[in-house]
Amino acid sequence: MRAAGRRARLVLGGISLAVLSTFTAAGGEPSPVEEAGFRFPTIPADHKHASALLANAMNYLGPENRIMDSESGYPFEGWNQEPARGIYLRSFTQLTAIGQGMEILANIAAGVCDNPYLSREEALTRLSHQTKSLLQDQVDPRLSSDGLLGNFLDLATGKRLGPLTSDVEKAKVVATFGAEKGDALWKALAAKGWIVPRHGDDGEAAVQRSTKFGWDHFDGELTPYRDNDSKQKIMDLLDQRVVMVVFVDNANLSSSVARSIGALLRPAVKDNPEAVELRRKLECFLDAQRDGYAKLYDPAAGQFYFGRDATKGRLFGWTDLQGKWVTGHVDYLVNEFRGPATFVALRFGLPIDAVKNLGFKIKPYKTSDGRVLHVLAPWEGSAFQALGFELALTEMSRPSWRKLLEDFVDVEIDYSTRYKLPGFLSESYSGQGDQYTGSIGVPDVTVSPNPRITDAPSLYTLGAAYSVAPTKVEDFLAANWPAISRLLTDHGPWEGFNTTRQEVILFQTSAHTFSLILGLLGTASDHMKTYLDSKAIGAQLEAVFQPGFEVDMFSDRATVFAWDDKPNPVQTRRDESGFHVASPSMANLGIAFVATEPKGVNLSGGTLALRYRGGAKSIPVVVALKPMPSEPPRAGLIPTEIYTTLAASEGDGEVQIVLPATPGLSQIKEVVVTFGPESKGKPLDLTITGLKITPRS
Repeated sequence: MRAAGRRARLVLGGISLAVLSTFTAAGGEPSPVEEAGFRFPTIPADHKHASALLANAMNYLGPENRIMDSESGYPFEGWNQEPARGIYLRSFTQLTAIGQGMEILANIAAGVCDNPYLSREEALTRLSHQTKSLLQDQVDPRLSSDGLLGNFLDLATGKRLGPLTSDVEKAKVVATFGAEKGDALWKALAAKGWIVPRHGDDGEAAVQRSTKFGWDHFDGELTPYRDNDSKQKIMDLLDQRVVMVVFVDNANLSSSVARSIGALLRPAVKDNPEAVELRRKLECFLDAQRDGYAKLYDPAAGQFYFGRDATKGRLFGWTDLQGKWVTGHVDYLVNEFRGPATFVALRFGLPIDAVKNLGFKIKPYKTSDGRVLHVLAPWEGSAFQALGFELALTEMSRPSWRKLLEDFVDVEIDYSTRYKLPGFLSESYSGQGDQYTGSIGVPDVTVSPNPRITDAPSLYTLGAAYSVAPTKVEDFLAANWPAISRLLTDHGPWEGFNTTRQEVILFQTSAHTFSLILGLLGTASDHMKTYLDSKAIGAQLEAVFQPGFEVDMFSDRATVFAWDDKPNPVQTRRDESGFHVASPSMANLGIAFVATEPKGVNLSGGTLALRYRGGAKSIPVVVALKPMPSEPPRAGLIPTEIYTTLAASEGDGEVQIVLPATPGLSQIKEVVVTFGPESKGKPLDLTITGLKITPRS
């Protein structure tokens, strides 16, 4: 096979001929040289490594690589196609990759990504093809529901199909085969390993496909059912095509479509008749999504549902230990859907509560030179959860977001440099067989308590990072070019590098390759702003990022008090020097600053400065930012918390923490300082001398 041949050549030869033609030896190390046919006006001329990486990634679109499905025009999921290993990346696609591919074509058509593979006119033609397919699929009930598409599309047969079901209901088996035979079959399917009943619920099971699954493998426990009639009925149940509408995937596609329209509004292409017609059709596609998104908004939770199984007519979720169905929501700010979710709320006039109710955590990271950076913490520690696939909401023009993103890139560069990783830690293939996992991340800034994989850096988030800190990322690329150049091929870069095995991770996906391209181009925010302004909703985006005012929680705008468990008395007093707290033995001690204003205080986009006098020992604390209670009360929201340490100091100390500009901080009722479990049983003698939040400029 072609893919296997390329892999063998890479492993045996060390580097492909295409890469050798791209890089020359300088002092024994590979260094980038310019290739003819590429022009990237958004990348500075002296950023040779970023330009070379972008040019190599564009090879993915080369006609000989056939990465686009000829029938639909959609990009395949990825490069690898190895049936013997059960890998079929050229047999399906996903919405995120479709949208990203459209963005790249729109950038080419707009003149910001000239390349030797697609002319500006050819890019418009391909974009028209994809748009036609999207509009067809949007009204096909086998592929969509209420204007929203299923998250995956099967392309293997030459026509678009929904994915195979991932679960099966026992009731359907019983309805097909009768009670006695259906119950026996259910047990046989489980014993064979084709289904795995859900925990605590024998009425539903996950379908487990493998090389021993399917028509030709009715043996062992399934021998009694190997007659053709039974086999057909069983496979009809297990291989049902479904429509799984996932909010995040559709939001990624919608925001990409909007940015594609924004790109087609650039002067170089704006008045082109084909571009004008494309913008009209793409706008029709977005308009038709309105009802679908409205159904995915949960007014009771003030959040978007994670998704909906349109085939079963139920929301995504899980069965808890009590057997109760629990629906899932989009509920955390530091995730790749932050930008797309905001766009959906703005574009379709849905409540901004969907963004306001996204909780977040901030965690400290100590750099190799001793600085402590407080950064937004991804749940899985994954770089793309913090940076997104690309920066698309003008974040770099927002002072607080710019600082938070710059600090996060500093964390990634510091960690990767410290541990000799030629890339960033982010959700990807790990180099352990065909494992794809979200458990790859920087442990220090991870919310999840589970262990992280730290030896599988990938390249794709370097694109978004370049949009944040271009010079620092260019320097990182230069320092790691000997290793990175090993990943580059004539179809673009491989996923990453497993540093434990010292092996290239021989997988390549469209979403990651396209993310790298778009991030390095850095046009997403400009194109989104152009689109929002064209729809007269740019002002609503400004309102989302509206910073608060200076707040002094030691003024008459707040009251302060402390508490602990009854058996653990706490002594407090307040005077001109501050608020004093003393305890001989802490249990669950806390200090609360409570806003006196009826609507709370607006801390959005500010820098929180906590000043203290704490003695000779460092004290770990958690600072919770608690919003005004809602009516009716909303349960299950993730608390917004800052993890930090009051460092040992003979005199006054101060912790400064940048807060994101987000509606979730616009009405804060309480700022609560609590002490971690490591403080239990220990004495405390602390004076808080100031707590002020100042807008960044």
